[in-house]
Amino acid sequence: MAVRVVMAALALALAGCASSPHESSAAPTSLGLPHVSTALFIEPNDNPELPALIPPGVLNSPAPRAPADAAPLLETAEMILVVDVGAEGEVRNVMVATSTRVRDLDRAALDALRQWRFAPTEYEGSAVAVRVRVRVVFEMRDR
Repeated sequence: MAVRVVMAALALALAGCASSPHESSAAPTSLGLPHVSTALFIEPNDNPELPALIPPGVLNSPAPRAPADAAPLLETAEMILVVDVGAEGEVRNVMVATSTRVRDLDRAALDALRQWRFAPTEYEGSAVAVRVRVRVVFEMRDR
């Protein structure tokens, strides 16, 4: 029985890795921390030299950890980060495009995104650097 539960959880986790656009979430904790979800996308002008680019696959995406003292400040806070991804899939730079207006939440998202790792993006047979965007939503939910 325990093996089936572990296998089912592993299958669900792997299925989530294959979705596009990439979405992930961290469950709320008993401390009342916000639920955090992320979604990866590309704006049309982010990579003008690479037409019809599909967002790169995400290999590692630790979720932002909202500080406990930030929870009372919000019901929902959303931000958009611009991420420059190197040809090997490493994060080269992260910038805030739209802020939550809560410094600790912005910082938590920036810190988490710097740890993300992407599958290399290929264009015409060569690995290329790309720019992507990540929507991060911090949301209080009923426990």
